[in-house]
Amino acid sequence: MRYTHTMPPPRPLTRMPAPSLDFSRPGTPAADDFGDIYFSTDGGLEEARAVFLHGCGLPERWQGRAVFTIAELGFGSGLNFLAAWQSWRQSGAKGRLHFISVEGFPFERAALERALNHFPELADLACPLIDSWPGPVRGVHRRHFGDVTLTLVHDDVMPALASQAFEADAWFLDGFSPAKNPAMWSPAVMAEVARLSAPDARLATFTVAGAVRRALDEAGFAVERREGFGRKRHRLEARLIGERRTRAAPLVPTIIGAGIAGASIAGAFRRRGLTPRVCHDPGHIAASGNGAALVKPRLDLQDNPASRFFLASYLYARHIYADAVRHEGLSHIAKTAKESERFHRIAAQEPLGPGGLVWTGEALAIPGAMVIDTEAAKTRLLDGIDVQARPLGALDDADGPLILACGYGIRALLPGSDYRFSRGQLSWTSGTLEAPVTYGGYAVPIRDRILIGATHDRLVEEEDPFTLRVGDDARNLAQAEARGLPVGPDTESHRASVRVTTADTLPRMGPIGLPDGRRAHILSGLGSRGFTFAPLLGEALVSDYLGEPGPLERGFAARIAP
Repeated sequence: MRYTHTMPPPRPLTRMPAPSLDFSRPGTPAADDFGDIYFSTDGGLEEARAVFLHGCGLPERWQGRAVFTIAELGFGSGLNFLAAWQSWRQSGAKGRLHFISVEGFPFERAALERALNHFPELADLACPLIDSWPGPVRGVHRRHFGDVTLTLVHDDVMPALASQAFEADAWFLDGFSPAKNPAMWSPAVMAEVARLSAPDARLATFTVAGAVRRALDEAGFAVERREGFGRKRHRLEARLIGERRTRAAPLVPTIIGAGIAGASIAGAFRRRGLTPRVCHDPGHIAASGNGAALVKPRLDLQDNPASRFFLASYLYARHIYADAVRHEGLSHIAKTAKESERFHRIAAQEPLGPGGLVWTGEALAIPGAMVIDTEAAKTRLLDGIDVQARPLGALDDADGPLILACGYGIRALLPGSDYRFSRGQLSWTSGTLEAPVTYGGYAVPIRDRILIGATHDRLVEEEDPFTLRVGDDARNLAQAEARGLPVGPDTESHRASVRVTTADTLPRMGPIGLPDGRRAHILSGLGSRGFTFAPLLGEALVSDYLGEPGPLERGFAARIAP
């Protein structure tokens, strides 16, 4: 008899399930699916302070710490996060608070706002959380609120924890009760909690269930029962045996490249109060030097670490570029019947939540996509940072650690590397267009003109990529006209630059060895999606460089390591 092994079909990239909420109870929403409430009717905020903050020795334990990390199981309405943020602010702590939370049933934005309306004293913190809320999008989502960084992991608890690599100083275990949601409290989950804990980490939870105590004990925690809050007689506190380690502060590096990759890295350092030096070669025309750029998601039908990164980087870019938006919303015209079917299927999966993608029958509408002012975006990221013009050949004597983010300059700095280089030319023309359109190429209205792009030709050795070609303008116009776009017959100006890509079309980010034996970090291979990918990858690179919790799934970070 012959046996065949059939691979399971790939899981579609669908949105996370939102909870079915019951707001009829006074003081707290309830989850119909679990038959449990989100916070105590005796006072949700008081419970968060008594059970979780006090239970983990906060705010005292974060005083004097440059970085303090809280991790949580069960973000829910975000009440514990807001309580921690408020306490951090009121305590006058100096440094950065990382708050990492796992949630398998993320709220819709309207429901989040409704739940948090119960706590008017938190309104000044709840409003920015609601405004930047990613919704029920699967994956890892990072948001910044001054010196507080929130990382949401939207997935089932075990794959969510397995995807992470951080060391938490405190844990809030706040899933629904073990009797109603046992998967959140299993021995395997507690073992992952221990793996992701720093020595001497503290843990707090409202439950004293025997199975939870035993699972924590087996995972290496010393567990104690304490007086409970409200109607609960007891709660648990636990401590992971070990001595806390200290880490020497790394040297602030020199960043090579002032395009969007270098600017994003510099902005991530500046967010932490660090000022790197930035150098750029004026002889290299940055691919991110166009006057405008599209920020839109790369879309995939299948759920995998890369497709989740594509969505997370798009939503994070929206968070970072909020002050540089020229236009919001665009349509992607399907080129073939096959592409039409693909767009229809993607929209039906709702990977960005309800209304995030809309199939019109001819095009895929993306209401949240943006056209941004590139100079405004980079200027904001580089604010207060000295940017020096310096030829690449003069970098041999650069002191201290280096970060390479120089796009086309990688060709000279890393000769023989496997990066691929392609030349692209864009054109400005007259015409009236109501909204941006993509179709393989793109047409973007900027005041009274239209930006059309861009050609895509493999760069030939020894070719000057910046020499402009009349024939390329004609190709851009012809492609736009073939889609029925009302573009003018003549181009007014044009620009050429070089895209850097890789064989698998994914970017490269992480530590490398230079030809001269020095160590460095690199961010490159962003292709034509630099403005979408660079902010999150720049944040990831700096998090890794400084030893902080990162915003990428660890499997994806390993995949894009150079």
